[in-house]
Amino acid sequence: MTVVELLQRAHDLGLQLEPRDGGCLAVHPASKLPPDLADDLRHHKTEILGLLATSAVASAMVPSPMVPTRKGWQSVPPADLPFVPLKPTPTPEQHKLVIAYLSRQCGDRQLREWLIWRKATYLETTFKTWDNNLLTYAAVRDAACWQLDRTEAEVWSLREGIESCVKDLNSMRMK
Repeated sequence: MTVVELLQRAHDLGLQLEPRDGGCLAVHPASKLPPDLADDLRHHKTEILGLLATSAVASAMVPSPMVPTRKGWQSVPPADLPFVPLKPTPTPEQHKLVIAYLSRQCGDRQLREWLIWRKATYLETTFKTWDNNLLTYAAVRDAACWQLDRTEAEVWSLREGIESCVKDLNSMRMK
């Protein structure tokens, strides 16, 4: 299994990987870590720590006033929110739903600045080959996942469900 496949699997399981002092790799929540994935992460630990270190350096460049106080609507994610080094692959509809969710919140200056910083940091690190739409989506996805405390797939499902309810309500009003 490649490092990208390992990171994708960890991400899909809702795991967060964090570098620790002494060259250690922490996994949160550890209770969700399957033994076979733990073995693979140990085997590729050096490569994974290298990717996470790149993200940590980028995180240190965020402006200091962006300190989160709560999760939820218009809340600003923390500067040290881990980057997802996997190229996003949303469908056009999923892309549109997540972008629309954050776009409605961008009256908040700090959130807007965080999104701009996050996109620029993705571009400056190991993600230079991603096109502009994917860079924007990655920043927005990170904020949405953090605000809603859900994985990317769960955010897609939640947004699809909400949009379906809105359509149903609108069609009932039209009758």
